[in-house]
Amino acid sequence: MRRRTKAWWFRAGVAIGMVMLTAAALRLWTRYPGDVDPVGGGFALVGTVLAVISWWQAQRVADTDVQAAGILLARRVLTEERAQRAQLLGGKGSDVVIDVDFFFRPTGGSVSAPPSGTLTQVADYFRGLREPRRFVIAGVAGSGKTVLAIELVLKLLAGRQPDDRVPVRISATSIDPDVPVRTMLARHLTATYGLKPVMAHTLVAAEKILPVVDGLDEVDETDEPGYGSRAARVLRALEDYEHGPDRCSLIVTCRTGQYDALVADRAVPRGVVRVDVGTVTSDKAWRFIQAVTDQEDPDRWRPVLDALTRDGHVLADALGTPWRLTLAVSVYEERDPLTGRYVRSPEVLTEFADQSSVREHLLGLFIPARLAATAPAGKGPTAERTHAWLAVLAGYLRGNAGRPPFHGRVLSGTDLVLHQLWPLAGDRPRVVGALVALATCLPGVGVVVALAVLAVSQVHIVDGRLTGAAVGALMLLLLPGVVAVGLLLEPFRAWREVWSTADEAGFRRLRRVGDRRKALVDGVLAALGGCLAGAAVVMEFGTALPLWVPVVFGLLFGVGMATGRGGENGYAGSWDGADPRAIIRGDVVSTLVAALTFGPGFGFILGIWFAELLDGLSVATAATGSAVFGMSLVASWSPLLARRYLGFLLSTRGRLPWRLGRFLHRCYDAGLLRISGVAYQFRHRELQDYLAEHPLPPKNATNDQINAHTGIR
Repeated sequence: MRRRTKAWWFRAGVAIGMVMLTAAALRLWTRYPGDVDPVGGGFALVGTVLAVISWWQAQRVADTDVQAAGILLARRVLTEERAQRAQLLGGKGSDVVIDVDFFFRPTGGSVSAPPSGTLTQVADYFRGLREPRRFVIAGVAGSGKTVLAIELVLKLLAGRQPDDRVPVRISATSIDPDVPVRTMLARHLTATYGLKPVMAHTLVAAEKILPVVDGLDEVDETDEPGYGSRAARVLRALEDYEHGPDRCSLIVTCRTGQYDALVADRAVPRGVVRVDVGTVTSDKAWRFIQAVTDQEDPDRWRPVLDALTRDGHVLADALGTPWRLTLAVSVYEERDPLTGRYVRSPEVLTEFADQSSVREHLLGLFIPARLAATAPAGKGPTAERTHAWLAVLAGYLRGNAGRPPFHGRVLSGTDLVLHQLWPLAGDRPRVVGALVALATCLPGVGVVVALAVLAVSQVHIVDGRLTGAAVGALMLLLLPGVVAVGLLLEPFRAWREVWSTADEAGFRRLRRVGDRRKALVDGVLAALGGCLAGAAVVMEFGTALPLWVPVVFGLLFGVGMATGRGGENGYAGSWDGADPRAIIRGDVVSTLVAALTFGPGFGFILGIWFAELLDGLSVATAATGSAVFGMSLVASWSPLLARRYLGFLLSTRGRLPWRLGRFLHRCYDAGLLRISGVAYQFRHRELQDYLAEHPLPPKNATNDQINAHTGIR
């Protein structure tokens, strides 16, 4: 059922609940006139409403405080970027960075900048530029562009003043050039950093965001993007993103070749300072290796260090980038978990004849080395399984490069977003999702059919008239019957709707402030209505149930109504760092909470009426059946993302792990993947390409063969 339809049904349910609340209150007042003070109750209700409105207004003012919102965002960006920096440098606790040289040069416009600098100076250079500060970081593959961008973000945050802009890194592949940059930035803030949408829009409108667009070269699968390429469109969208009368400040990272092609086609922003990342010199490589390796055994790396300083040696170019150098250190610093001895000798690196051989060798050993470093006890999947599963995902991303739009959407060639991975299995996840929707709706439809059959069987005409109980039962069946028809239509919607509205919004962890207010109001009204309606029914029909029973189930009904309202627009989870698994997890949790609260609460309120109107139907049976109906209702109307993801997992049995999110996060902890927003990405594009080309691990990458070859002691 579409969002508008569900919203209509929800409003109808709230209206019915308010009617039940009013009727139950009047019933209690007329039955027990001496025990209820209507005037006092009215004043209490008005006072409660005024208190809630005052709290709303105070919360609204706090959400639009620009300085407070900026401080909150800066703190969360700092936490997230520190974690990403640690992952890119080889794990938590690692602080050794290759201080590569950078060369500054203006490109278009009268921008002054020093000719060169180092990593430790880049933030000072950026601050010294005149407004608007427009920075482009260019370099070859593996030169450390992302690390430089993260270092720049951290240094800007370290010296940030309350009125300064907050640097926010965003993957270029996640930018839709057809969506206004302001809207895109606000969505990114709510999704990645857990800001309330009103707070995010306030920061963007106040021009307090410094976009750091990472990986522009990954937007197009070509080395020479032209004026009409997606990368050029992204740059033009950023160029149109203005701060008042001025162009906005921004930072962009891109490979040198692609950026040169964009410059040739005049598709780059005006007035930028271009930063060309230099190669790793021999002395910097020497210092880096000495800093991160064991100083008790310096002779292990001496053959490699000597080769780096030798003119014309293949290692000077093969390890000339921070990525390759970090790759080599990760592979050859692996130790045996039992003896503590090094598994491999770096001397083998000096025996390769060309760069491609060094590349293949290091990438073939990278996965087992990283898994051994992070899980020495061997917990989790083996290196062979990890390689095979990651190769499936890498092949899928590579296939997206030349793939036409899939059902109207261009699929990413770099981002692994859990709820958007289902196209890997074609349309099978849509079929499975429709079957899951059918399976969840059938119990609820069955309960309605059983009640309808029982109600019709007890219809008796006496003196040409129907009995009041029969008329009441049939009228009571009207709303569940209409809902049951909607449940039967849900499997068709699950198949027909290719991309859900929640997926278009991109992120379900957060919801609008207005939605939270409505959820609170609806939940309170539903809880009051449920409690009073249940109590009125108990006292009206004289059942033996104590009054606390309807109160408990009425509260469950109210919590379920509030959760259901939140589930329509998103799961309001607390921010604890960007976790791409939170979207699916929040989807499932909100559905389960709503089903386990709304189902029993609705079941008791509805079931006790049927138990009194239909002969032979006990309260327990009626409440149980109605609870099943309520849970089926929630499960069938649950968001499309979780059902589609379940269909994807079922459709990829044998190719991917069942707990895919947990597996990807383990790979992230091992340094094989990185996180960008709500997406996993391979640690480096070179690793992604290697896995796509090698779906199985190389046979000559076993430790025994390498040890035999190198003679490790």
